Formats: sequence, C-alpha cells, structure tokens
Amino acid sequence: MPHIRQLDPSLVNKIAAGEVIERPASVVKELIENALDAGATRVDIALEEGGVGLIRVADNGCGIVPEDLSLAVAPHATSKIASSEDLFAIQTLGFRGEALASIASVSHLRIVSRTADQLEGHELLCSDTSVEGPRTCAAPIGTTIEVRNLFFNVPARRKFLRQGPTEFSHATEQLARLALAHPHVAFSLSHNGRSARSLPAVEDRRSRIADFYGTELAECLMAVDRQERGLRIEALLAPPAQCRASSKWQYLFVNGRYITDRRIGFAIREAFRGLIEHDRYPVVFIFLTTEPTAYDVNVHPTKIEVRWRDAGLIQSQVLAVLRETLLSHDLMPRLGFHHSTLDATRATNSDTGAEGETLHQARARQALADYLRSIDPTQARLRFAPPPFPTQSVRPSIRSTFVVGAGAEGPSGQGAEGNVETTEGERFASTDPQSEIPNPQSSPPIEIPDSAFPVPHSSASVIQVHNTYLVAQTDEGMVIIDQHALHERILYERFREQILAGPLESQRLLIPQTFEATPTQVQIAQDHSELLAALGMEVAPFGPRCLAVQSVPTLLGEFDAAGFLRDLLDRISDIGEAPSRETLIHSALDMMACKAAVKAGDVLTQEEMLVLLAQRHLVDRSSNCPHGRPTTLQLTTRDLERQFKRV
Repeated sequence: MPHIRQLDPSLVNKIAAGEVIERPASVVKELIENALDAGATRVDIALEEGGVGLIRVADNGCGIVPEDLSLAVAPHATSKIASSEDLFAIQTLGFRGEALASIASVSHLRIVSRTADQLEGHELLCSDTSVEGPRTCAAPIGTTIEVRNLFFNVPARRKFLRQGPTEFSHATEQLARLALAHPHVAFSLSHNGRSARSLPAVEDRRSRIADFYGTELAECLMAVDRQERGLRIEALLAPPAQCRASSKWQYLFVNGRYITDRRIGFAIREAFRGLIEHDRYPVVFIFLTTEPTAYDVNVHPTKIEVRWRDAGLIQSQVLAVLRETLLSHDLMPRLGFHHSTLDATRATNSDTGAEGETLHQARARQALADYLRSIDPTQARLRFAPPPFPTQSVRPSIRSTFVVGAGAEGPSGQGAEGNVETTEGERFASTDPQSEIPNPQSSPPIEIPDSAFPVPHSSASVIQVHNTYLVAQTDEGMVIIDQHALHERILYERFREQILAGPLESQRLLIPQTFEATPTQVQIAQDHSELLAALGMEVAPFGPRCLAVQSVPTLLGEFDAAGFLRDLLDRISDIGEAPSRETLIHSALDMMACKAAVKAGDVLTQEEMLVLLAQRHLVDRSSNCPHGRPTTLQLTTRDLERQFKRV
C-alpha cells in the first residue's frame, strides 16, 4: 500500500491551475474580473499569439499597496471575503483567492501596481515557485498584470492549446461576456500589436450590444425591465426572425456575472416555442439582479454555474416576462434591405449626404421599373424548360431538380428511347426550350425499378395532405411521406456527389452580401476558407467588423447568402474543437439541402409529387433525412385491416 504524503505546494498550485486556467481565455477572464472588482472604469487588454505568448491587462482601479503584492500571488489569499458568512453574500466577481496563484504557477507573471496615495508604483515578478520583489518602479494609478509563456512548465497542457487565432477568438468571447454586463466600463483589446476592439463606456446595454454585434441586431431588440419578489429582470430579445443556428447568442447574467443555467435555458425555449423552428435558437440578453443570498456561486471553480435557493421561482418569472414581452410586440417580419448591404452600396456611391441617398433610392426604383417593363405579362411561367440549377427561385423546384432522373432512364442506365447513354448535361441540352411541360394527367406513367422501399403504383395518383405529407398506394398497402424530409435527403445526396467530384460551381454576385460578424465568426471564416471555396462561396473581410459574400453556389440560386454564411459559421463554432473535414462538409451540405428543399406548407403539383416519389429509390438512406428524422411511414394492408377490425 503506497504511503500517504503531503503534496508539494508547487504541485498543489499546478493542480489548482488545471481547474481554473483552461486556456488563455481563462486568464483573461480572471484578470478582467479582478480589474472590475478594483473599481476600474477602463480596462485595456493586449494579447500575443492568442494569449499564449503574452496577456497584458491594465486597469485604472484602486491598485494594490506594496505590502500586499506578495500576498496577491499566495494561494487562497484574498481581500474580498473574511469569513464563512461572506461566502453566502458574494458581492464581487472573484473571491476564491486562487486565480493569481494558479496563473503564477504556470507562467512568468509580472504585477505592477500603484494606489492613488502613492507617488511611485511597485513591481513583483513570479515564475513557478520563485518570487522577486516588490521593488519600486514608475507606474500609473491602477494595476497592470503581464502573463508570459503560459504553461511553459506544463507541456502536456500547452500542446493541447489551439492556434493563436482560435485562442484569440475564445478570449474575445470572454471579453464580450464581461463587457456586456458592465457597459459603464471602457474596454480595449489588441492582438499582436493591432487593435481588435475599442469599446467606449456607454450608459445603456443596447449600445454595448451594438458595439459587439452591430446596430442592425441592437436596434431590433425588444426591451423589458421588470422587478417582482426581489428579482429584477432586464431583458433584450430579438424577434423570432433574428433567430440563429447556435445557442451561443443567448447571454445570461446574474449581478453582473455571466452564468449558464439549464432551467433558465428551458424557460427561453418555452417562451419562443411555436415562434421559431426546432433547430433554431433565439437571440436573448438577460440580466438578473437579486440579493446575493438568493443563490450560491461557490459551486464551480470557474464560477459559471450557480445554485438557486428557489430555482423554480426564477424559471417561472423569467418565462412569464419573456412570454409577456413577445405577446406585446408585433413579431411579423418586415420586408426590407439589410442595413449592411445598403451601407456597402452607399459606400461605393460618390454622392454623400441626404441628396446621395435620394439619388440611390431613385436609381433603385428606376431599375425595378425597367425590369418590370421588360417582362411579357402574357408569357406563361412554365413554357420553358428549367435550367439545371435555377437562378430565379429561393429553392430549386422539384421538377427542375429531378425531371432528368425521373423516367429518363431505366434501372440499367439506358435511355428510354434506346441503348445510347446520355449525360445529364446532354439531356438538358436536348430539351426544346419552346416546348411546354406536358400535362401530368396525359403524361405516360413513370416506371420505377424494383427497390428495397415500397413502390407506389404508377397508375395511382398521389395526394398531398395539409400541404406537407404525400400519400400513395403500394403493393403492400400505403406510404406516407414527409415532403420536406425526403426532398432534403435527395438534395443532400446530390450535393454530396457533386462536392466529392470537385468544388461546387459558383456565381459571382453583382453586389456582395455583407453582415456584421463577431470576431469568432471572422476567425472561423478565415480558418475554413478552403471549405467555403469548395462550397462555391467566396468570403472576404469587409471592414473591421463585417464579412462580404462575393460568390454563392449556383445550385442554390437566389437566397440569403449572408444569413446562410452566418448560420454556417455558428454551426461550425458549435461543432467543437478541430472538427474533421467530413464533419464540416456534412454540416454545410445539411444546411444547404434544408434551405433548398420544399418546405412544409408548399403546394406541389401532381407531377412534382410523382417526380419526388420516383427519386426516392435513387439515393442512399432515403428512409431518413440528413438530421435523422424518418422520411417515410408505411402502413401495410394487414395494419389497416387490424385497425378496422377486419381480422
């Protein structure tokens, strides 16, 4: 039996560092929290190599007196609590007294501080177990802490850190969480000597949100401020039309501290139930203010979780406030241009001021009028055969996507008129552009080869139920098909085949679509530029806070490219660290297929329904959509007989 021994203090500090310091962003969080607790009104952060090389946090707070500098890096030494009773009335962001000690044990730490009643500052140097100082030096009022060579003596931890840009994006997110909760404090952030963020002190939270996420989002937020039963709830909610593909746009704060809470997350989902799609997430900023005795924050080393005295009451109050806010506002989406797109267009216009904007509007109206006059009102929409990939619709129609495969070839791959095989491009090229699409009632039945799936009778009609489900007769009984799920699977497999053969064909936009992006989104776009190019998307920075979509996949036609890119970047961010290329491609094609497929509620013609059913056997895994939901339900005649008590 091994003997029990007391661990070396240096090893104890390294273990504590493993709990508190996960990556450079963790250090940024702890140092900014100390600055805010010191009463700082300005905090400047400088990083190098994503924070691995250097983290410098300078504040104008109260400073540290010389005799306390050595204690500041001692384990469990703090000025924020004095007794066990204080643990249940925490008024500060930090209180454990282990942050600086943990950081000093795994880095080269330098502290320079000066209080307002001193004429000179003092400096302290720490590295692992060695401490030098304090000694006098020149310094402004406040505290500056430099952390260099993070994890230099813990190579196992250092090798798991990501590239500098990735670590920088995590540090930026930590700054966002603290800056949103403290709008009255000015912040600045630089990386490798270049300014990344400059956030002046503001009076209201909406202005700080605009600084981080753009004025377009900030201006549409619905505000509510309610106080009841000792709990103040300040919330800013985006309309359902502004929902995102990631839950990372949901920020929750308690007394200025960013937290995560499962119960409140459930309240947010319940409040928006029925207003957004199941795979979308609302954008919300919730700020709770209550007595410190109402919750316990000392349940996790990073202080990101809290335990409520009455969690059910908190959940019900948040849910009630959110629901009431949503019910009291007009949530109907407004048709209009994106502000960022208009700004980009106006930036290219040589005219400025009100006259320039009037000229821009007049040109837009004239262009629209010219286009409408160019359209022949007597021309039937279906007179011309559709192109391989339509460019005038939000989603490819079923017929334009699948008319080639349905009935054009038999199971042997031979053409219907003979034994000469033709490519998809040749079949489209041979289509007479002046010929009308035949009446589905007079068209020859579509012959479907044998497959593992129930095959509808070619002579039987297909009916659409609730503009969502297709019902068809089979030899074994009947099938009920979710039109969106099946079309989504078929499109996904088609897109996958094309991207495996090479980059998707793209078309360049006349006017790039732009949107205000977060630093994390900008970094992800840069890191995965090769993937975006393979998807037929050309993305470039457009100023310090915007991304511009220059080219889009031809197969998607006209669609909200900026919205698609924003959701894709959020989805990649949610996947986690270092996702494989296959995972990224699956996620991207999944989103593309979902946007291009017919939706629940879309009315389909008889021919479109037959074409969709005919394609079911031509793709793999057609029994489920890319999300895993079933596309088809089968009812055999035996099942029907049992239900009607015929057996």
